[in-house]
Amino acid sequence: MFLPRLTDRFRCIAIIGMEKNAGKTTVLNHLLRAETKRICAVTSIGFDGEETDQVTGSQKPTIYVGCGTLIATADGLISSCDITRKFLKLTGIHTAMGEVVIVKALSDGFVRIAGPAITNQMEKLLEMLKECGAEKIFIDGAAARKSTAAISSADCCILATGASYSPSIGQIVSQTRFNAGLLNLPSCSDKSLIEFLHSVRQSVIGSENNDCFARLESGEFVNLGSSLDDQAAFVAAGLENISALVFSGAMSNGFAKKFLEKTRKLSGLKLLARDGTRFMLSLDQYQSFLKRGASFEVIKPGNLLAITVNPVAPTGFNLDPEELKEKLTKATDIPVFDVVADEERLDVA
Repeated sequence: MFLPRLTDRFRCIAIIGMEKNAGKTTVLNHLLRAETKRICAVTSIGFDGEETDQVTGSQKPTIYVGCGTLIATADGLISSCDITRKFLKLTGIHTAMGEVVIVKALSDGFVRIAGPAITNQMEKLLEMLKECGAEKIFIDGAAARKSTAAISSADCCILATGASYSPSIGQIVSQTRFNAGLLNLPSCSDKSLIEFLHSVRQSVIGSENNDCFARLESGEFVNLGSSLDDQAAFVAAGLENISALVFSGAMSNGFAKKFLEKTRKLSGLKLLARDGTRFMLSLDQYQSFLKRGASFEVIKPGNLLAITVNPVAPTGFNLDPEELKEKLTKATDIPVFDVVADEERLDVA
C-alpha cells in the first residue's frame, strides 16, 4: 500500500518531524501530487517553505501546489509565492510575518507558508479553510515536540524520521518508537479530569503558563504554582492523597527531573495532558515513570497513521533505507514508507 491510500479517508492530516530535515516537505509534496480530485489546502505550524533551512543552512525541498489549491499563509510571504492567486479571506490570525490570509492558487507553483502555532488559532483557521471549500487539509508541522497545535487540530498525523536525527539506525528506531508511543497515548476516560482540563486555559508549549494541577483523593484540584521545586515538593509530600496530575500546557523535562528526584513509588498516579506532544520528557524519564507505576493519558490521541523515512542526512551521509524501514516496522507495528522510493517504483510501473 502507498501512503496516499492510507490517508485517503482522513480530512485533516498533520505531518510532523523527529528533527529538521526529516522529510516533512517531501511527504507533503507526495500527498499533494496524489490528490487530483479533491480541493486541497495547505498551512503550516510557524514558517516553512524556504529554500535554505534557516538553522542548518542546508538546501530544502520547496512546497509545490497545483492549480486550485488553497494556501493559508502570512501576508508577508505572499509576494514570494510563485503562483497566480486569488485572495479569499483575511483570518484575523497574526504571526511574526504578518496576518494569515487564505488564497487560491490559479496556477501551479511553489509557495512559502507560515501559520499559527497556537491550538485555538489553528482550529479557527481550519474551520475557515473548510468554509472556503477545502476538502482535504494538510498541516506542515514542526519538530515533534513543538507540534501541539497540529496534533490537537488534525484527524491524524504522519511522523517523518531519518538520518537527520542520528547516523545510528538503532538510535533513530529507539527515539522514533518513543515519539510514536507518545503520539498514540490512550485517551482519558475519567470525566472529572477531562472536564477540568477543558475548563482551564490551554497553554502554548514554551510559554510560562504551563500550570500543573494535582487532583486530591477528595476530588479537589490544587494549582501547584510555577516553581518546579515547589511543584515536585508538594506532590512528594502528599503523594498518598494525590490521584492525578493535570497539565494545562506541557509537562516539562525540568519538572520530570525534579519530580523523579523527590519520589520513588508512583502506583496509580495518572498524568494527563491534552496530547502526547505535551509530555516533553526524555525516554529515560518516561520509562522511570512507568516503572514506578505512573500512567500517561491524553484528551486527544495523535492517531499516528504512518512513519516516513528519509535515509539521507543534510550533511551528506546515507543510511540503508530498507534496513531502516524494516527495523522501524518491527519496533512500532506502524506502517513505514519511503515516499521517494515509492514514487520511483510508480514511475517505473
